[in-house]
Amino acid sequence: MTFMKILSRTALVAVPLCFAAAPASAAETRGYVISWLATATNVTDFKANCPQNKNGGRTEWTIRDLVAVGYTRKEAEDIVTNAPNSTELPADITRKTDTRAVLANGQHVSIYNYPEAVTDPNIETVSGKFAYGFDLGGKTEANKFEDPDTHSKVDNQMWRAVGCTESFRAVPPVMPFPEEVAWNVMVDTSPAWSLMITGDDLSKDGKVTLTFDRVTQHLERDSAGNVMSNASYVIDGSPKSHNVLHGEIKDGMLTITPSNLYLQGEMPYYAEIAIRNAHMRITQQPEGKLLGYWGGYVNWMRFIYMYTARPGNGSDSVGLYHAIKKLADANPDPKTGQNQEISTTFRMEAVPAYIATADGKVLGMASAGDVVAPAKVAGQ
Repeated sequence: MTFMKILSRTALVAVPLCFAAAPASAAETRGYVISWLATATNVTDFKANCPQNKNGGRTEWTIRDLVAVGYTRKEAEDIVTNAPNSTELPADITRKTDTRAVLANGQHVSIYNYPEAVTDPNIETVSGKFAYGFDLGGKTEANKFEDPDTHSKVDNQMWRAVGCTESFRAVPPVMPFPEEVAWNVMVDTSPAWSLMITGDDLSKDGKVTLTFDRVTQHLERDSAGNVMSNASYVIDGSPKSHNVLHGEIKDGMLTITPSNLYLQGEMPYYAEIAIRNAHMRITQQPEGKLLGYWGGYVNWMRFIYMYTARPGNGSDSVGLYHAIKKLADANPDPKTGQNQEISTTFRMEAVPAYIATADGKVLGMASAGDVVAPAKVAGQ
């Protein structure tokens, strides 16, 4: 069933002028909450992506850490073999590997706080052909991937940097490890993000407006532990995470005019989603859910912070830091020349929801079939 047909099955509601893409009397709005957001992975052909298979998993990078502090390869392998697992090394050895970063004054400090002070392990990066994303205008043809769905050229240097790391070998509904921790643990206490789609007639191709906001509640789960559809959420009144983007539905696909997107977070990894030159494509899935890809440029240091901020994140933090820094491809620092941003793509899912203001005015209707009509909704 097409994007427009599913949208047209739901009840209609007038939209306030500040959200409308057309006169309020003619517009209709659907409400959603973002139920899944993570780095877009493409692991269908690992051998093509990472032919050397150089990076290995936790055991291999633990051995690399031990070699970096002076053990021979054989000694390192014996230490890991004799440990209960590679995360439970003797405390004195762990302290030695974790504080191997050395400042100019000779002081040993945490590799997680000072990854710049650790030798680049030169982890393997993706050399395959495919990655999800968008053509962001990058000038270097050698950096371009091909999107496996649209077959267009893609700027996605983030995937090139992280795609050979074990924790990123994730196939949805599995997320890369740190992002999975954030969504499946902390999501129950962190404010969610809403999306409203507004158009004159969402059963047809045409112009639309997308409105993103943070809401005051965390996501609600159903009895199976999944994010609940058709729950009600109240928009946070702060303008900080209020975004109005313009787009179009054509042949079942919603795309936007490239713009900037900022969503404030309160989770231990994605403290924010800040995308410059954001592109989107979104399609309707069964039961009214949305599936989409968001691409653009993000600050690479803010992204890698969620990996270097703490140990035990399921990846070679130092290796990722240096790989992402080297592959950053936009917004050079005027003093150093180091690019401050890196092209990336996120995979997004959203479920239908009622979106309202704090005083009870419903702005976006959930995909609730024909059971709830506008006249039966509180505040209408």
